[in-house]
Amino acid sequence: MFGTSELSSLTWDSAAWIYSVIIGLVIVRYFRFVASLLQQPKAIKFYYPYLAFASSHILHMYANWYTGAQAYTMIEENALLFLLRSSRDAVGCIGGLVIVPQDKLLEGFFDMKSWFMKIRKAHFLVWALYALLYIMQVTLNFSSFAELTSPKEMIVGLSLLMTMMLLLFGAAFSENDYYLSIIGTFFVVFNLIQLTTL
Repeated sequence: MFGTSELSSLTWDSAAWIYSVIIGLVIVRYFRFVASLLQQPKAIKFYYPYLAFASSHILHMYANWYTGAQAYTMIEENALLFLLRSSRDAVGCIGGLVIVPQDKLLEGFFDMKSWFMKIRKAHFLVWALYALLYIMQVTLNFSSFAELTSPKEMIVGLSLLMTMMLLLFGAAFSENDYYLSIIGTFFVVFNLIQLTTL
Protein backbone atom coordinates (compact mmCIF):
# COMPACT_ATOMS: atom_id res chain seq x y z
CA MET A 1 0.00 0.00 0.00
CA PHE A 2 2.72 2.47 0.97
CA GLY A 3 5.45 0.91 -1.14
CA THR A 4 7.65 0.03 1.85
CA SER A 5 9.23 -2.85 -0.04
CA GLU A 6 11.02 -0.30 -2.23
CA LEU A 7 12.20 1.57 0.89
CA SER A 8 13.59 -1.49 2.69
CA SER A 9 17.29 -1.23 3.33
CA LEU A 10 17.66 -4.67 4.88
CA THR A 11 20.15 -5.80 2.28
CA TRP A 12 23.81 -6.68 2.41
CA ASP A 13 24.57 -3.73 0.12
CA SER A 14 23.24 -1.27 2.69
CA ALA A 15 24.60 -3.08 5.75
CA ALA A 16 28.08 -3.96 4.45
CA TRP A 17 29.81 -0.69 5.19
CA ILE A 18 28.37 -0.43 8.71
CA TYR A 19 29.23 -4.06 9.37
CA SER A 20 32.80 -3.65 8.12
CA VAL A 21 33.38 -0.43 10.07
CA ILE A 22 32.05 -1.82 13.35
CA ILE A 23 33.94 -5.12 13.17
CA GLY A 24 37.01 -3.23 11.96
CA LEU A 25 36.85 -0.92 14.99
CA VAL A 26 36.56 -3.87 17.36
CA ILE A 27 39.58 -5.55 15.76
CA VAL A 28 41.56 -2.28 15.90
CA ARG A 29 40.75 -2.05 19.62
CA TYR A 30 42.25 -5.52 20.08
CA PHE A 31 45.35 -4.56 18.09
CA ARG A 32 45.82 -1.45 20.26
CA PHE A 33 45.45 -3.61 23.36
CA VAL A 34 48.04 -6.14 22.14
CA ALA A 35 50.43 -3.33 21.16
CA SER A 36 50.10 -1.80 24.64
CA LEU A 37 50.85 -5.17 26.24
CA LEU A 38 53.90 -5.70 24.07
CA GLN A 39 55.30 -2.25 24.85
CA GLN A 40 55.47 -2.99 28.58
CA PRO A 41 55.66 -6.77 29.01
CA LYS A 42 57.12 -6.53 32.53
CA ALA A 43 54.06 -4.65 33.74
CA ILE A 44 51.73 -7.56 33.01
CA LYS A 45 50.64 -10.57 35.04
CA PHE A 46 49.50 -13.07 32.42
CA TYR A 47 46.46 -15.31 32.86
CA TYR A 48 45.82 -18.07 30.32
CA PRO A 49 41.96 -18.14 30.40
CA TYR A 50 41.90 -14.40 29.69
CA LEU A 51 44.31 -14.79 26.77
CA ALA A 52 42.32 -17.74 25.42
CA PHE A 53 39.01 -15.88 25.45
CA ALA A 54 40.55 -12.71 23.99
CA SER A 55 42.14 -14.79 21.21
CA SER A 56 38.87 -16.59 20.52
CA HIS A 57 37.13 -13.23 20.13
CA ILE A 58 39.66 -12.02 17.58
CA LEU A 59 39.23 -15.25 15.60
CA HIS A 60 35.46 -14.93 15.90
CA MET A 61 35.52 -11.35 14.56
CA TYR A 62 37.60 -12.42 11.57
CA ALA A 63 35.26 -15.33 10.83
CA ASN A 64 32.24 -13.02 11.00
CA TRP A 65 33.93 -10.46 8.80
CA TYR A 66 34.67 -12.97 6.06
CA THR A 67 31.31 -14.76 6.20
CA GLY A 68 29.14 -11.66 6.57
CA ALA A 69 28.35 -11.16 2.88
CA GLN A 70 27.13 -14.73 2.37
CA ALA A 71 25.24 -14.87 5.67
CA TYR A 72 23.38 -11.61 5.16
CA THR A 73 22.67 -12.23 1.48
CA MET A 74 20.97 -15.53 2.37
CA ILE A 75 18.49 -13.79 4.70
CA GLU A 76 17.82 -10.49 2.90
CA GLU A 77 14.24 -11.52 2.12
CA ASN A 78 13.33 -12.05 5.77
CA ALA A 79 13.32 -8.90 7.94
CA LEU A 80 13.11 -10.86 11.23
CA LEU A 81 16.12 -13.05 10.41
CA PHE A 82 18.04 -10.00 9.20
CA LEU A 83 17.27 -8.24 12.49
CA LEU A 84 18.30 -11.32 14.51
CA ARG A 85 21.58 -11.65 12.61
CA SER A 86 22.44 -7.96 12.95
CA SER A 87 21.49 -8.06 16.66
CA ARG A 88 23.64 -11.15 17.15
CA ASP A 89 26.59 -9.45 15.48
CA ALA A 90 26.10 -6.31 17.60
CA VAL A 91 26.02 -8.42 20.77
CA GLY A 92 29.17 -10.23 19.57
CA CYS A 93 30.97 -6.93 19.10
CA ILE A 94 29.91 -5.78 22.58
CA GLY A 95 31.07 -9.11 24.02
CA GLY A 96 34.38 -8.70 22.26
CA LEU A 97 34.85 -5.20 23.65
CA VAL A 98 33.89 -6.07 27.23
CA ILE A 99 37.03 -8.15 27.66
CA VAL A 100 39.43 -5.40 26.52
CA PRO A 101 40.36 -3.00 29.34
CA GLN A 102 40.40 0.77 28.97
CA ASP A 103 43.74 2.29 28.02
CA LYS A 104 44.16 3.96 31.42
CA LEU A 105 44.21 0.52 33.10
CA LEU A 106 47.21 -0.43 30.98
CA GLU A 107 49.32 2.53 32.11
CA GLY A 108 50.44 0.82 35.32
CA PHE A 109 50.62 -2.84 36.29
CA PHE A 110 47.97 -4.92 34.51
CA ASP A 111 46.82 -8.10 36.24
CA MET A 112 44.88 -10.12 33.67
CA LYS A 113 43.32 -12.43 36.24
CA SER A 114 41.92 -9.68 38.47
CA TRP A 115 40.56 -7.85 35.39
CA PHE A 116 38.99 -11.05 34.02
CA MET A 117 37.40 -11.94 37.36
CA LYS A 118 36.00 -8.42 37.57
CA ILE A 119 34.28 -8.56 34.15
CA ARG A 120 33.64 -12.28 33.71
CA LYS A 121 29.94 -12.31 34.60
CA ALA A 122 29.09 -9.52 32.18
CA HIS A 123 31.39 -11.02 29.55
CA PHE A 124 29.96 -14.54 29.67
CA LEU A 125 26.34 -13.45 29.97
CA VAL A 126 26.76 -11.28 26.85
CA TRP A 127 28.16 -14.30 24.99
CA ALA A 128 25.34 -16.51 26.31
CA LEU A 129 22.91 -13.96 24.86
CA TYR A 130 24.85 -14.21 21.59
CA ALA A 131 24.41 -17.99 21.59
CA LEU A 132 20.69 -17.63 22.36
CA LEU A 133 20.24 -15.22 19.42
CA TYR A 134 22.13 -17.69 17.23
CA ILE A 135 19.83 -20.53 18.30
CA MET A 136 16.78 -18.36 17.58
CA GLN A 137 18.14 -17.48 14.13
CA VAL A 138 18.87 -21.09 13.23
CA THR A 139 15.48 -22.24 14.53
CA LEU A 140 13.57 -19.56 12.60
CA ASN A 141 15.64 -20.19 9.49
CA PHE A 142 15.36 -23.96 9.71
CA SER A 143 14.09 -24.34 6.13
CA SER A 144 17.13 -22.55 4.65
CA PHE A 145 19.57 -24.46 6.82
CA ALA A 146 17.74 -27.72 6.05
CA GLU A 147 18.60 -27.22 2.37
CA LEU A 148 22.29 -26.90 3.24
CA THR A 149 22.58 -29.62 5.87
CA SER A 150 20.90 -32.85 6.88
CA PRO A 151 18.50 -32.99 9.84
CA LYS A 152 21.13 -34.93 11.78
CA GLU A 153 23.70 -32.15 11.22
CA MET A 154 21.10 -29.57 12.30
CA ILE A 155 20.44 -31.44 15.54
CA VAL A 156 24.17 -31.78 16.22
CA GLY A 157 24.69 -28.07 15.46
CA LEU A 158 21.85 -26.93 17.72
CA SER A 159 23.06 -29.28 20.46
CA LEU A 160 26.54 -27.78 20.18
CA LEU A 161 25.09 -24.26 20.44
CA MET A 162 23.05 -25.23 23.51
CA THR A 163 26.12 -26.82 25.09
CA MET A 164 28.16 -23.69 24.38
CA MET A 165 25.47 -21.52 25.95
CA LEU A 166 25.41 -23.68 29.10
CA LEU A 167 29.22 -23.65 29.30
CA LEU A 168 29.16 -19.85 29.08
CA PHE A 169 26.59 -19.63 31.89
CA GLY A 170 28.78 -21.94 33.98
CA ALA A 171 31.89 -19.88 33.23
CA ALA A 172 30.11 -16.69 34.30
CA PHE A 173 29.92 -17.99 37.86
CA SER A 174 33.13 -20.03 38.02
CA GLU A 175 36.45 -18.92 39.46
CA ASN A 176 38.07 -22.29 38.73
CA ASP A 177 41.17 -21.68 36.60
CA TYR A 178 41.08 -25.18 35.10
CA TYR A 179 37.43 -24.90 34.04
CA LEU A 180 37.98 -21.46 32.52
CA SER A 181 41.13 -22.70 30.75
CA ILE A 182 39.30 -25.67 29.23
CA ILE A 183 36.36 -23.53 28.10
CA GLY A 184 38.71 -20.86 26.71
CA THR A 185 40.70 -23.48 24.79
CA PHE A 186 37.46 -24.99 23.49
CA PHE A 187 36.38 -21.62 22.08
CA VAL A 188 39.80 -21.00 20.50
CA VAL A 189 39.67 -24.40 18.79
CA PHE A 190 36.03 -23.88 17.75
CA ASN A 191 36.81 -20.50 16.17
CA LEU A 192 39.97 -21.85 14.50
CA ILE A 193 37.92 -24.65 12.93
CA GLN A 194 35.35 -22.09 11.81
CA LEU A 195 38.10 -20.00 10.17
CA THR A 196 39.68 -23.00 8.43
CA THR A 197 36.38 -23.93 6.80
CA LEU A 198 36.04 -20.56 5.03
